[in-house]
Amino acid sequence: MNFYHTWIYEYILNAKWFIWMIVYVVLGLNIIAPVIIWGLMNGTALIKWAKTIKQKAKKKMKQKNLES
Repeated sequence: MNFYHTWIYEYILNAKWFIWMIVYVVLGLNIIAPVIIWGLMNGTALIKWAKTIKQKAKKKMKQKNLES
């Protein structure tokens, strides 16, 4: 049986919408990949940065509560 004459290939895999969906997914992954890699490499630094911001905010809230 020839794969190129099957219903799945003719109406789904070879359909214009399916090909464009693959193109958009690959293009999107190529654009997002550097951000994902940067996030994975600097993930611990980002977590520490977020924790310090939260701690500073808590200290400010405590100082405001003590002043009032």
